[in-house]
Amino acid sequence: MDTSIKSKRAEGKTALMKFSILIVLLILYAMPLASAPTEVVKPYGSEFALEGKAFRFVGVNIRGICHYGKGDILPFTTAGHIDENLDGAAEMGAKVIRLFAPVKFAEHQENVNRLKNVLDKMESRKLKAIICLTDFYNSGFCPKGDEAYYLPQTGGWTVLDDTWFKSGYKINYLPYAELAVSQLKEHNAIFAWEMGNEMTDLKDPQAIIPFAADVAARIKAIDPHHMVTTGFISVDHTQIGETKGYQLYANANIDFITAHCYNGEDIYHANNRAVHSRLGKPLILEEYGWSAAHGDRASNTQAQVVKWFDQRAARAFMAWGYQAQSYDIGDGDNDVGMDGYHHPDYTQLRAIYSGKAAEIANNPIALPARLLPEGANVARLSTGWKADSVYGAQWGGANVYDGVISGTSKWCSLGGAPPHWLAIDLGRERFVNGIVFRFAGAGMELVDYNFKSFQVQTGATLDGPWTTDLAVSNPAQFSFWRCLYDAPKTFRCLRIYITDSGIDNYCRLAEIEVYEKRAAAAYWVIY
Repeated sequence: MDTSIKSKRAEGKTALMKFSILIVLLILYAMPLASAPTEVVKPYGSEFALEGKAFRFVGVNIRGICHYGKGDILPFTTAGHIDENLDGAAEMGAKVIRLFAPVKFAEHQENVNRLKNVLDKMESRKLKAIICLTDFYNSGFCPKGDEAYYLPQTGGWTVLDDTWFKSGYKINYLPYAELAVSQLKEHNAIFAWEMGNEMTDLKDPQAIIPFAADVAARIKAIDPHHMVTTGFISVDHTQIGETKGYQLYANANIDFITAHCYNGEDIYHANNRAVHSRLGKPLILEEYGWSAAHGDRASNTQAQVVKWFDQRAARAFMAWGYQAQSYDIGDGDNDVGMDGYHHPDYTQLRAIYSGKAAEIANNPIALPARLLPEGANVARLSTGWKADSVYGAQWGGANVYDGVISGTSKWCSLGGAPPHWLAIDLGRERFVNGIVFRFAGAGMELVDYNFKSFQVQTGATLDGPWTTDLAVSNPAQFSFWRCLYDAPKTFRCLRIYITDSGIDNYCRLAEIEVYEKRAAAAYWVIY
């Protein structure tokens, strides 16, 4: 073949390749770039964090809002009711709305489209959504095709059956959930994805643990930015208990703990509280209501707001059955809901929520730069201790620096009325970066034994004199407390001075960890 022909063909191939590359580059340039959402709320210890500050909030449940005006599950609604309810919630000070995303009447993509429509409207109002991906009860709020898994159970409930939790969830629910997450993962109006409403496997309660782990992992694999949670009433209601509940919520893919409470009932919250105390992840009361049959709704609601925020360390309080309309559109709750048509106390309840929202907004909480102390735990090198009293020889102060965290390796005082105290000698002056106290609950004893208030004191000898570095209030009775220096402080002896020991007068302390790191002079922050 003529070399000139070969050369022309080679030049033609080169030009074609360059042209093809140019076309590909132009297509890529024209395509919208995938981006992470810019206003994401994250867990930060027991708090939620947004833009460097703690994000606490009041919110509402508007279960069917995605489906207003669609003519299927809520036939008396109109599209305009979406805006009316979002405006009403926003004006009240609500920051987060919990909604049930799918209905059995719509195809998966249609359900996603309906959800996106509401999320867009929420974003324009600076609202965020907890997106519940199915309902345990046979309400119709489930992905299409799952109807067959709702079966009558003992007690008369028709709910998701054991088969669904073992394998059935993979047929319809999981494809819907993965579709919704993949299409909406960049949306700024998402607070969290929620597996489902009040789920429990009545035939095999522990089956919910691998189910929850699988669903959380699949959601996080698609959307690593937004949080994931369960939607449980509590671990008590799921019947998995405290130990298994801790195992479930310790999963790194599950970001916070949920609770539902009506009429102040605590029957389902003892183990949930213990899990929260020991794990320290954020807790929200995501469903709350009060029936007029149980007393004055407004005064009881005010008391419950104080209880859950101030005594239980919940980071959110969310009303059930919210409706802004003065007439019934079919999505409220005539018993425990909050609406302007059935309940004459709507204005009073609204004022309670608005007042709490304003209090939160006017008192922003700055988060510490770090959660964990840095350096080595030098408490293990301690050379001595003193206490105001000891219950018995086996409960001496040396147990708090032996590295063992249990109910059998602890300091325990006598049962006289507080104050009680325990001091340890670190052996020499230390440059202390932070301290961790692990109370009775950390050793798997009752969390009610955890201290409610104490002081952290430092000195040169076990006999003092003592300087009080800070006073700690622990009304929620967390099982551990981290006290961090912004920069290390120099001292040799440390004393914990307990002013409220918890449910009784015996002070129980499982472990003290003291972390040393050299740096300049310091001041306290606490978390």
